Amino acid sequence: MSTQQERVLVLSVDRDGDLERKAKIRTPIFGREAVMAAATGLAVADPEEADANALFAAVKEYDGLRRQEVECDVGAVCGLEESGFKADRKIRSEVEALLSKQRYSGILLISDGAEDELVIPIIQTLKPIVSVRRIVVKHSRSVEENYMVLGRYLRMLVFDPRYSKWAIGIPGIILLFAGVLALAGAAYLAPLSLAIILGAAFLVRGFNIDRLVAGMLSQKPYGYIRLFTIPTSILILIVGLSSGFSYMTDQAANLASTTGVNLLSVVSASPSRFFEYGGTLIGFYLQGSLLLVWSAIGVYLAGTLLIQLVHGSRRAWRSVTGIVVLALLFFPMDQFSSYLVTGGTSSSILLLIYVFVGLAMVFSVVGTLYPRLRNRPTMPTTATPGQSLPQGAVSQRQDEEQDAPEEHQE
Repeated sequence: MSTQQERVLVLSVDRDGDLERKAKIRTPIFGREAVMAAATGLAVADPEEADANALFAAVKEYDGLRRQEVECDVGAVCGLEESGFKADRKIRSEVEALLSKQRYSGILLISDGAEDELVIPIIQTLKPIVSVRRIVVKHSRSVEENYMVLGRYLRMLVFDPRYSKWAIGIPGIILLFAGVLALAGAAYLAPLSLAIILGAAFLVRGFNIDRLVAGMLSQKPYGYIRLFTIPTSILILIVGLSSGFSYMTDQAANLASTTGVNLLSVVSASPSRFFEYGGTLIGFYLQGSLLLVWSAIGVYLAGTLLIQLVHGSRRAWRSVTGIVVLALLFFPMDQFSSYLVTGGTSSSILLLIYVFVGLAMVFSVVGTLYPRLRNRPTMPTTATPGQSLPQGAVSQRQDEEQDAPEEHQE
């Protein structure tokens, strides 16, 4: 019969990192005295914190097992405020550190809610979980107690930055705009401003634009290049689209002064006549917006090229080719807009000339750059023992691996 006695680790898990954030206590924590001190410190820092009850419950469970003559230890781990991959990875690392102290046969998990129990699959990859005890804080059902609980969550909406910017900030902006419009005598625009602000908030949150911008700022310096070029290109694009509409309206009015026919009015009154006058209107729109729209795309491609050059990426040739194609494509598009407005054989012949010349130049650029980059000698991608691989070699190797499938297809 085996002489090895069963030993259990009583483990308290705080996935959202309240222990480190509020009580300023570093984890992992091991031993009854350390866990008791951590629970006391967290309870003093925030008496309403449920994780403090979970720590006290872990100590109580440890004492109960010792009275039953079960060999056990007690410890506590916590994750990060933004519960997710990083928090779970931190919890796994700290559990491994606790398990390395003794030879445990299993873990008795103490949690204060469903969120902490999400780490069960992670912990089970290290040791079996022999039992789970969930701590539920008891509240009175009286009206006064219910109001106290409600007040706690209201304070969270007001003072917690994760929630206050959406629960307080967005309504504050709406009320501010409504007040300004009322003072300016334009209160009728308040519903429109409400729709714009809410739409912008939904757009930012729905596409994680706020986190995308924060991620750009937390990256290397070339992240600021993208932070500048993307909004700039969007603004130029919006101005270009608006300029095209204004130019189309003005040209339609000028044409009406000479011919007596306002194309916009005719098409608005009879949409079926768009096939008759739509080409001219589209031509006016392209003439008014083409330069700014092309500039917006060029700014974006130039920013991408700068990032790739700073990063030392081999894929910079793609951005160079894109800028060249964009520049060459401008002339056919400009001639196409003139053809829509004026028509004529000379305009169509000039359009074809621009297309074939641009196609020939694009082919020459791609045919010149791509073979040279494809046959360029690569840096060594393996390092001798004790020697680290240069960062440029790692970046170049990653680019080569991404380009390899395309070269294989060709």
